[in-house]
Amino acid sequence: DVSPTSKKKHEDVSVTTPLLDTAATMPCKSTTTPERPLFGDAQRHYMHLPIGAQKPCVYVYSSWEDRAYRLHHANMLDTIAQMFEEGIAKVAELDKMLSPEARTLMHLVLQEFRKDASEFIAFAEKKVKASNLTLLDKKRLTMCKQELESMTEVAGGILEPKRRSLTVKEMMLEVQKIKKKLRFLVEEPQHTLPDVFVCLVSNNKRLAYARIPARHLLFSQSPEQRGRDCGKINTLFLQPPGKRGPGWTVQAKLDVYLWLGISRDSSHMLDNLPSGFELQGISSEHRTGPPPDYLLYTGKTAQHSRIRSFYLSTCSRLYEIVQDPPLVVIEVYDDDAVGIEYLGSTVAVPVVKLSEERYSPPQLQYSPLFCGSLSGGDILGAFELIQSGEHTLPDLDEPDGGVIPVPSYIRPVLCKYRIEVLFWGLRELKKVQLLSVDRPQVFIKCAGGGVNSSVIQSYKKNPNFTILVDAFDVELPEDEHLLPPLTITVVDWRAFGRSTLVGSHMINNLALFKHIPTFIQQPQPEPRNISVVPLPDEEIAIEIEQEEIITPAPKTEPDFQDKKVSKKSKRRSSKRKKRTTADESADNVIDWWSKYYASIEKIQLVNVLYHNFFLRQSKKKTIHFHCSLKIVKCVITMLELEAEFGPFDDWVKTFELYRGKANEEEGSADERFVGKFKGRFCLYKLPESEEGEEDGYLDSGQFKIIQGIPPNTAVDVLIRVYIVAAFNLHPADPDGKADPYIVLKLGKTEIKDRDNYIPKQLNPVFGRSFEFQATFPKESLLTILIYDYDTVGGDDLIGETQIDLENRFYSRHRATCGLPTEYAIEGYNAWRDCIKPTDLLIKLCKENRLDNPHFSPGRITIGNKVFTGKTVFADEDQLVESYEHLALKVLQRWSEMPNGGCKLVPEHIETRALYLKDKPGIDQGHLQMWVDIFPMDMPHPGPPVDISPRKPKGYELRIIIWNTEDVILEDTNFITGQQSSDIYIKGWLKGLEDDSQETDVHYNSLTGEGNFNWRFVFPFNYLPAEKVVVIQKRESILSLDKTEQKIPAVLVMQVWDFERLSSDDFLGSVELDLHGFPRGAKSAKACRMEMLTESTENVSIFQQKRSKGWWPFIKAGELTGKVEAEFHLVTAEEAEKNPVGRARKEPEPLEKPNRPDTSFSWFMNPFKCFFHLIWGNYKKYIIAGLVLLIVTLFLVLIFYTLPGAISSKIVNG
Repeated sequence: DVSPTSKKKHEDVSVTTPLLDTAATMPCKSTTTPERPLFGDAQRHYMHLPIGAQKPCVYVYSSWEDRAYRLHHANMLDTIAQMFEEGIAKVAELDKMLSPEARTLMHLVLQEFRKDASEFIAFAEKKVKASNLTLLDKKRLTMCKQELESMTEVAGGILEPKRRSLTVKEMMLEVQKIKKKLRFLVEEPQHTLPDVFVCLVSNNKRLAYARIPARHLLFSQSPEQRGRDCGKINTLFLQPPGKRGPGWTVQAKLDVYLWLGISRDSSHMLDNLPSGFELQGISSEHRTGPPPDYLLYTGKTAQHSRIRSFYLSTCSRLYEIVQDPPLVVIEVYDDDAVGIEYLGSTVAVPVVKLSEERYSPPQLQYSPLFCGSLSGGDILGAFELIQSGEHTLPDLDEPDGGVIPVPSYIRPVLCKYRIEVLFWGLRELKKVQLLSVDRPQVFIKCAGGGVNSSVIQSYKKNPNFTILVDAFDVELPEDEHLLPPLTITVVDWRAFGRSTLVGSHMINNLALFKHIPTFIQQPQPEPRNISVVPLPDEEIAIEIEQEEIITPAPKTEPDFQDKKVSKKSKRRSSKRKKRTTADESADNVIDWWSKYYASIEKIQLVNVLYHNFFLRQSKKKTIHFHCSLKIVKCVITMLELEAEFGPFDDWVKTFELYRGKANEEEGSADERFVGKFKGRFCLYKLPESEEGEEDGYLDSGQFKIIQGIPPNTAVDVLIRVYIVAAFNLHPADPDGKADPYIVLKLGKTEIKDRDNYIPKQLNPVFGRSFEFQATFPKESLLTILIYDYDTVGGDDLIGETQIDLENRFYSRHRATCGLPTEYAIEGYNAWRDCIKPTDLLIKLCKENRLDNPHFSPGRITIGNKVFTGKTVFADEDQLVESYEHLALKVLQRWSEMPNGGCKLVPEHIETRALYLKDKPGIDQGHLQMWVDIFPMDMPHPGPPVDISPRKPKGYELRIIIWNTEDVILEDTNFITGQQSSDIYIKGWLKGLEDDSQETDVHYNSLTGEGNFNWRFVFPFNYLPAEKVVVIQKRESILSLDKTEQKIPAVLVMQVWDFERLSSDDFLGSVELDLHGFPRGAKSAKACRMEMLTESTENVSIFQQKRSKGWWPFIKAGELTGKVEAEFHLVTAEEAEKNPVGRARKEPEPLEKPNRPDTSFSWFMNPFKCFFHLIWGNYKKYIIAGLVLLIVTLFLVLIFYTLPGAISSKIVNG
């Protein structure tokens, strides 16, 4: 089994030396001498190689680029990560047992991590300046340094939080993020050295192998940079090759000594070799040659084969054995009449006992069993490796049937415990053997004891149990770490007394259900020490002024219960403040969507501040988000996954039931899921005395588990489901889009909203609300499904999510209806619960056995706590008193109340992931929604919140293009050489390119000046709250539905040079965001290119309505012209009443511009072109040419006719 193996790397001497130098290549021996395996003496299941005193060696030489420092850096980070992970694991174990030491250990782990990270940061700052590093190496080292700095700041924020002390669970969530980032840094992306493979070969066939990363074996003089397994005897469990899994049973176990390093460090190769080896004449000072074929071991060897045939060699030094003891492999089988079945295996580390140490019994601990990649249970045991000597060991008990019993000094100490069980009900039971479950019963077993529930007579009619509580006594270990598991088994009783197994569940940690005593609170009619809690106003506000909300309140009278609400206080003030809302129309009404977008804006601001804080950009800055709009908490995950609420199982736990054996062949756990059991357990130690009271807590003779549990009867409720929006939906159509719509299922109730599908959207805004009645427990699981609408064929399911409404209804966190930030009776923030805050406060005090709240002007007193705040408000010049606002603030601080205080669910929008059953674990998108639940025996709540999507409002943007200046001249006259441009302006709104408009052409502009007097008219639909233009159009001719797009309101204007015989030339453009664009310059001279980037005064056309000025045209970062334009924004109604014509048409036509005479088209007016371009410049030359031509013609005629005239004169006389 033991075959020490040495790995070396040949160092490259210089750049000119070839990588493969045959003269310098040293011989390699990569395989050992074949040996015939033998069976052990004690069993016939495994074979071993008869390796005796001669330990075979293999070694491989190869040449690689000397970049080992990359792996050294990775080993340093790996050491930090390994110590950090070990600390986190210990904290998790302590927190699992609810130990108070978990917080202290967490602080120590974070402090140690910050120390180690600081050392690496200092090392990186020095190393990054080295000359042998490549640019990528320096960048990666700098990145690691910056990431570690960020992690240390996060760790510091966990240790010293600014607002409140974090719980251990919240700390664990944060450190898990650090751990994930740290593990990402450890992995070196540049594979400097290949990994090491150790293979088991028989008849030239590879049977099994193990792969060890090279950095784990790499040698370095620095211990921090050395691989974790370098120069150590490691136990390798080999796995078969190929794509199939490693299998369940152990293929082979190999104890091997591994070393990997460069040639100059080969003298250190055998430094950590255990004593007793003979090096065959090779001195320890000169180990520069190749290793021998084998090493001779001359020491004593003791072999034990009691537990299978795994041979443990004691040839190592004592301190090496104590530090790295040999591992013990345990395999568990099920031997029954059918045969032997493999259940799982585990590896345990024995406790080393030296002869000179005083013997102390080992501690029992659980070791997890694994059956392949699945969990196979846990095995409780203790393992010792005792050095033979003359010390006295305790005697073992006599064997019983060939089996030695566990000694009494190792067995755990048992004591009497009582386990109380709350049987609430069963949910979601599936069919068993093709029949529905009708009469189920639950069996609870633990440590030989158990209890049965009552039989549910008709599961379909009432899935709850009639008898709620039962208990049984068992003997359990005093040590909570050794508590045995508890098994929940559900059977179905059928005809003729037959029973069929439905499913089971196993609880491995009973300590979670340990009873925490409830201390008696003595009433104090006149408390002396009163804590006054002032409740400040909200500090969140937006730059939006709104109407003043006056809330009616009862009149001031001595007794609060007898106060009546003044009739006058019910009237609302009709006065409204003048709104100066930026970037919105004046008649826009603030609604629920304003509240929603204000909440989204706050989340974005918080994320920016969080990011800037850890980049050390805003350490000393305090940025406040001022908002007069009330906000709603946007939960970025499912509400039951929030750490401050949990899965709403504070009153009862939900245990999933599974049927069948878990293995890799039979599918996932979802296929084995058969239902859920709702119940609760309470574990406590029985007192030695038989008294009814335990020290320090109340015991009224009843079951402890029943305290605070609601009645197990049917409850009628009103449910309102609000579906806000969905985002990142998985495409369901071939074009990469989807047509989503909503389907709700609750019991037998099904609501299909197919008619309101949203076409061609992966981020739809539904804005739908649904209301229906239900009865708990029959209808308690709400399923929200998102389908894809298809015209032909069946609709495809995109994803679904499920909500347990019953858990939310009975939870102490009151997840039925969230608490808003402030109280109002109408408006976008109207109170929507069925009872008012004061009544709710009284109700919670009664449920938690607290003193009734005492209301007095400006304060509310509960026990010894006093909450102060404003209780007097103005309504139509009259002061009225209302305690609803202050009561709401008290409810928001309910977690500070003693004996039963907890965090109440605020008004929220939860984000739920959508999943498909055939694609488990892969989310198909996310859904934003919330659910309100109201009991029918309470007053009926107000009307549902109107979250219907805002409809876009029609606007019309009118733009008059007056003039242009300094437009660059692109054309050159081939006759005169004069430069000019045929200028025209083109404009459109982004997204509405089909409605682009152009001016006429100003021909032959010789100075860049253009005169147009041309009007653009752009009608568009606009959403003021989102500040986007809504566009609905068909993507293609074959599209049946219009696709809705939301695009920012951006105006694009371009200047072009008109070309008759070729494509027009682009000269420049300007883009103006209609929400905030630079104010136009008053003159063309004052118009500069920098005004688009450096302007401090922006104009919103939605606020100012009109704007006129000069704006620059830019092309490739250069100024190419200026345009004078006038903007006028009107609503669609105003445009219909006062229409205007496009261009210069009626109504309200514009005058034609007074353009120069040179402004014409030479192609359409050739004579005019000749007059202006040729006659004006070459007039004298043309006249001189004509005169010369006439004279020439006259002379030609003279010379042509003169000879004939002379001849005729002579002849005729």
